[in-house]
Amino acid sequence: MPKKSLYLGLLILGTAFWGISYPVVKAAVGYADPYSFQTYKFAAAALAVALLFPRQLAYLRWQTVGWGLLLAGPLFAGSTGLTIGLQTTSAANAAFLTGLSVLLVPLGKAALYRQAVAPKMWAACALALLGLYVVAVPGDWHLHAGDGWVVAGAVAFAGYVLLGGRAARQPHLMAVLVVQLLGCAGLARLTGWGAGYPLAVPAAGAFWQAIGFTALLATAYMYGVQHYAQQYLSEEKVALTHLCEPLFAALAGALLLHEAITPRTIVGGLFILSAMVLAEVTLPGWKRCPATTDLPPAPHHQRAGQ
Repeated sequence: MPKKSLYLGLLILGTAFWGISYPVVKAAVGYADPYSFQTYKFAAAALAVALLFPRQLAYLRWQTVGWGLLLAGPLFAGSTGLTIGLQTTSAANAAFLTGLSVLLVPLGKAALYRQAVAPKMWAACALALLGLYVVAVPGDWHLHAGDGWVVAGAVAFAGYVLLGGRAARQPHLMAVLVVQLLGCAGLARLTGWGAGYPLAVPAAGAFWQAIGFTALLATAYMYGVQHYAQQYLSEEKVALTHLCEPLFAALAGALLLHEAITPRTIVGGLFILSAMVLAEVTLPGWKRCPATTDLPPAPHHQRAGQ
C-alpha cells in the first residue's frame, strides 16, 4: 500500500478518536478546570510517546527543541480554546466551528506562504464544510457563549496544520512531538496558575478515564500520525480528513448511546466523503497546481529511527 494511502487511512482513524472525545472532554471538565485537564492530558501523551520511541530522544538537538516549542503554541491554543468553549457551547456548535479550519488552511497557505491552491481543493474544502454544516448544525441552531473560544481554537488548529507541513521535513519527528507535548503541558500549567487555578487532583474516576483516552488516542496517536502523514500529504488534505470527526461522533452515538442516525447525518456524510474523493481524483480541465500536490517522501536519512 502506498504510504500516502496508509497515512490517509490512519488519519481518518484518528478523527474517530477525536469524534468520541467531544462528549468525553465535555464530561471531564465538569470535575476540574480546563487547564488542569490540559496539563494532565499533554503530560501523559508526552510520556506515552517517549516510552514508545525512546531511541528518538537520543537525537534531541536545539533545532528539534525549537520546532517542538514552535508547534506547541498553536496546538495548545487550539486545544485550550476548544476545551474552554465546550463548557458553554454545544458539541454540535463546537464540531462545526472547529471545522472552519478546513477553509482557513488553504487561505493561510495562500496568504502566508504565497502558494497557489488548486481549484479542485477549494471546491473540495467548500463541499466538505457544507457537509459538516448538514451533519453538525440542527435546524434550530443558534450561537452560544463559548463559540468565540471555539472559533479561536479553529484558527489556531489551522496554524498548527500549516506549521506541521514545514516541521514534517525535520528528522526524528517523535522527538519533536515529545518536546511539543511537554511544551503544551507547561503552557497549560502556567496559564492555569495565571488564571488562578491550582493544579486540581479530582477523585472522580471518569476524569482520569477521560485523561487516558484523550492522551493516548486523541493526542499521542493522532498528532504522531499527523507528523508523519504531512511528509506525504498536503496541508489541505490533512485538514479535509479532520472533517470525518463528526461522522464518527454520530456513529459512536448510535452504537454506544443508541442515538438515531438522521437523514442529515447521511447526506452530510456523503458530502464529506465526496469532498475527499474530489481531492484525490484528477479532473479533466482542472489544472493540477504544483504547490498543492502531495509531498514527496522525506529523504532516507530524515526517516531514520522512525
